[in-house]
Amino acid sequence: MGLPILSVPVYLTLLIACYSLWNLYQRITRSYLERQHACSAPRSADERSYLFGFDHAIDFLVAAKQNRNNASTREKIIKYGNTFQMSALRGGRKVISIEPQNLKAVFASDFPSWGLQQMRLFPFEPFIGPGIMVTDGDLWKVSRGLIQPAFARAQIADFSRLDGHVERLLRKIPSDGSTIDLQPLFALFGLDTSTDFLFGESVGCLEEQECGDKTPKRQDFDAQAFISACNHCQVVIGKRMQLPHWNVFTRDRNFWKSCQRAKQFVESHVNRIYAQDHTQAEKGLSKPSRFILANELAKETTDRNLVRDQLLNVFMPARDASAVTLTNVFFQLARHPAIWSKLRDEILSSNAALSAGKDPDGVFAGLKSLKYLQHVIQETLRLHPPIGLVTRVAVRDTVLPIGGGKDGLQRILMRKGDVFQVSYYALHRSKEVYGEDADDFRPERWTQLRPPHWAFAPFSGGPRHCPGQQIALAEISYAMVKFLKAFKHIENRDPVLAFVENYKITTDSANGAKVAFTA
Repeated sequence: MGLPILSVPVYLTLLIACYSLWNLYQRITRSYLERQHACSAPRSADERSYLFGFDHAIDFLVAAKQNRNNASTREKIIKYGNTFQMSALRGGRKVISIEPQNLKAVFASDFPSWGLQQMRLFPFEPFIGPGIMVTDGDLWKVSRGLIQPAFARAQIADFSRLDGHVERLLRKIPSDGSTIDLQPLFALFGLDTSTDFLFGESVGCLEEQECGDKTPKRQDFDAQAFISACNHCQVVIGKRMQLPHWNVFTRDRNFWKSCQRAKQFVESHVNRIYAQDHTQAEKGLSKPSRFILANELAKETTDRNLVRDQLLNVFMPARDASAVTLTNVFFQLARHPAIWSKLRDEILSSNAALSAGKDPDGVFAGLKSLKYLQHVIQETLRLHPPIGLVTRVAVRDTVLPIGGGKDGLQRILMRKGDVFQVSYYALHRSKEVYGEDADDFRPERWTQLRPPHWAFAPFSGGPRHCPGQQIALAEISYAMVKFLKAFKHIENRDPVLAFVENYKITTDSANGAKVAFTA
């Protein structure tokens, strides 16, 4: 005998009853969790509640257009405290915090309770597809397992290959005191080193006489057009992350064309690798002995789109990591020539083995032994973290250890779907940690300073820490040493002394790094 056929009103009544019971169950369990951990809500930001968070999204976009997104967030933290809440655009709420205890919980100790796929996959997918940067759970674990070996220390220390890229870069730098903007050159340098590391073959952007010309290795490749496309994608993605997840809000044909350009570039490398594997198998040739990420991914699957997306997820941050930080380092050094002189004295008087022909581990250790050099890099990353704002979403009900209540010392109940955001820009400029001169560029502070764990995290931390951290620091350190050996003096040629941010996914200098060198 079959089940009775119920009328539509009865079905609707049952559906509403089930929803009500589920909602009641959630309220009860959350109330218990709140009492169990003695939670209190954090201070709330001023907002127009009838706009459901749209006012904050509009404020964000306005600040980004004015090149002061990071500064605007910091102003809110100064106004409302180290932890505060506001309405989230897609429902629920957003808690913004710079408390190291909360960072530790979200990124490490309570890692399973937090994700990013819900926030990132839609904005990023047209550009890089699903991969390590935008997925959670099993998908992320698979990506991480494939990619992690490429960034082991043993793979970092190929200084002989890096040396060639730095030498080509130095040949583009005038030594007669004429003005040059280093930012586009560092972008080309980042493109050369990242393609060499990930694809086993550099596109050779710096090999031509004029920057931006098509290179001998890739006659069909226009470096400046590709970099412009990637930069435009990143600007639009920064906006897509703040808006509802509907493509109607991204009515920008150039964005979609730029995404396609990036994918086609990586696809060409993927096709080359599969073709090489086929040729080598036919002729019985041995494969490259050094680790090449694209080759390793090609061994695991014949799905070329999957390989392309995994490579794009790594290629974009790898391209930016050293280029953005090098630009910011030289931006600061041009404004502090005494620091340049002190750095140069340290390097010229050092007995460290810094020649590319030496033992790679010895070069790596030699770079780490240059303490003042490392302090300059740390100070640059403190003032100009590559990623100023980082966001996570609660994938289940959980608790933040601090920030609630009037005193800001109580725990905070975070419901599933609530958003957590940290401003590394504001955290790294906290006067509580870095002193009253926290806004000043002063590398000497690191001689004695030992900030609390999670109070300095330019590459984030926990299971999702940047896997390319060590390779980026090695490239930055090595390039700086070569520059300091080549040039006696550096001079600022930018009439604007202050750092003006250009907010994309990363935070670049809007005015580049206009300098002059003398040998």
